[in-house]
Amino acid sequence: MNRETRPEAVGLMVTIVDRGKGERAAAVCGGRKLPFHFLCFGLGTAASDLLDYLGLGETKKDVVFSLIPRREAGRLPALLARELRMGAPGGGIAFTLPLSGVSGFVPMTLAGGAPDAKGESNQMNQPAKYELIVAVVNRGFADRVMDAARSAGARGGTILEARGLCGDEKEKFPGVSLREERTIVAILCGKERKQAIMEAVSRAAGIRTEAEGLLFSLAVDGIAGIPEE
Repeated sequence: MNRETRPEAVGLMVTIVDRGKGERAAAVCGGRKLPFHFLCFGLGTAASDLLDYLGLGETKKDVVFSLIPRREAGRLPALLARELRMGAPGGGIAFTLPLSGVSGFVPMTLAGGAPDAKGESNQMNQPAKYELIVAVVNRGFADRVMDAARSAGARGGTILEARGLCGDEKEKFPGVSLREERTIVAILCGKERKQAIMEAVSRAAGIRTEAEGLLFSLAVDGIAGIPEE
């Protein structure tokens, strides 16, 4: 395959903003000819000292998932941060994750979108500084996950309610019966804190506890809206 016909590398951008601002985030991306956006509702939570500083409690959130060209991994979060004023307390965050595979028509659709913008740095070739830890636990155990994560240095997370879709013959994972109603807790953290946070969450809410938690982490290759740790 020659260079001209090679498919565009695609990433996933996650934008977390206060409830009601998700459509605005999608519109900003739409202005750069990026048409694939999915909105769901979440609940933001942060450690008490950070909440005191920001003047926030647990807040309702819009979580927007957008498919983007990987070459925009550094640019788009910075663009959203400016347009949605993410630098202000409670303004939200945006980050990007690399994808290893996607339907063939998507890269072709995205290839012509999102023109280059001057002054916006592309960070996709820089070493990842942040990780996204995802814990999928039985409903009712989000607080246990966050308490454990905070004890290991996490500042906050986003909670999504979900429903398992396993058939009867697949209801067990490593010998553990998994309930249908599940909670997803997503925690963004510095790379150096990932291992400690995952170990703490695993001890408190892992697969062998009553929370029956499944944990995994993803490298973040572009981010905006939070101060350097």
